[in-house]
Amino acid sequence: MLTFHVLTDFSAAAANALHYAALLARHVGGTVRIWHIRPEPGCCEAPVFSLLSQQWSVECMQELLADQVEKVSAWAPCTATLLTSEPTRHLSAAVGKGLGQIVVVGNSDPAKSMKNAETSTALHLVRQLVQPLLVVPVTYRAGKVPRRIVLDTDRRAVRLPAAAATIPGLLAQLTTSHQPLALGYLPGDVDTLLHHSIPSVVGLHVYTSSAAPEPGDVATRIQQTGLLEGVAHTVTSTRHSSVEEGIRHAATRHQADLLAFVTRQRMYAGTHFLRSVTAGLLAHSRIPVLTTPEQ
Repeated sequence: MLTFHVLTDFSAAAANALHYAALLARHVGGTVRIWHIRPEPGCCEAPVFSLLSQQWSVECMQELLADQVEKVSAWAPCTATLLTSEPTRHLSAAVGKGLGQIVVVGNSDPAKSMKNAETSTALHLVRQLVQPLLVVPVTYRAGKVPRRIVLDTDRRAVRLPAAAATIPGLLAQLTTSHQPLALGYLPGDVDTLLHHSIPSVVGLHVYTSSAAPEPGDVATRIQQTGLLEGVAHTVTSTRHSSVEEGIRHAATRHQADLLAFVTRQRMYAGTHFLRSVTAGLLAHSRIPVLTTPEQ
C-alpha cells in the first residue's frame, strides 16, 4: 500500500498538494499522512520551512490538522503529525527507506527566481531523503488522475536507492485503465482504438549536441534505470539549446500532466546543485513533478 506523506503549512499551495495526494491515494488504494513542521526557535532548518503558522498556538495547529484529516478521510485513510525538533531527521525516520512511501510538497510560485532556492523546501528535502518526492505547483489544479506522463533521462549511468522501485508501480496504476473498450462501426472508433493502444508514458531524452543519439541507446538507458519496468511506454529524443526548457517544452508537446526524472543531487556539491537542470525543473515546472534522488 502506498502512503503519501504531505507537508502542509496551511497555505493555498499546501492545500492544493494535499488535494492532489488525496486524489492519487483514492485511485491507488493508498493512505495519506499529513505533516506540519514548525521548527523550534533557532533551528538551522527553519528557513526551509514556512513560518506562516509561527503566530499560532500548538492547539490551533492541532485543530487545523484535525480538520484536514477529517476532510481527506472522505477520500482515503488519513492521519496527521506535528513536528518541531529536528524535523527532517524525524521525517526521514518516519518515511524510512523501504517501498511504498512518497513525500509530497506544494510549490507556491513556479515562476520564482532561483536566487532564493537555498530556502526551497523541495530542494532541501530531495537532498536529505531517499524516498520519491512529488512536487505539486499551485498553478496546477488537480481534477483527475494523471494519465499522460513524461519520464526524462540523460545518458549517464545512475544508481538509485531501493525506494525508487515505488515509482514504476505507481505509474502502472495511474496509466492502467480498468474501463472496457467499446468499439462499433463508427469512423471515430479507429482513432479511439489507436488512442488506447499507444502507451501514455513517454521516455524522453533532450540533447544539445548537433548529432542525435541512437534511439536504441536512449531506450537502453531508460530501461537500466528501472523506473519504467513493467510500464508500457514509447521512447523519443529531441534537440534543444537548453535541456531544462527542452524538457518542459517536450512535456507540453506530449500533453503531459506529470513529469518524472532522477534528481542528481550527488553530482553537484553545495550550491552547484541549485544551478542544475533538475533543481530548475523542481522549482519551475507548472505540472506536478515526481522525482527520485540518486543514491
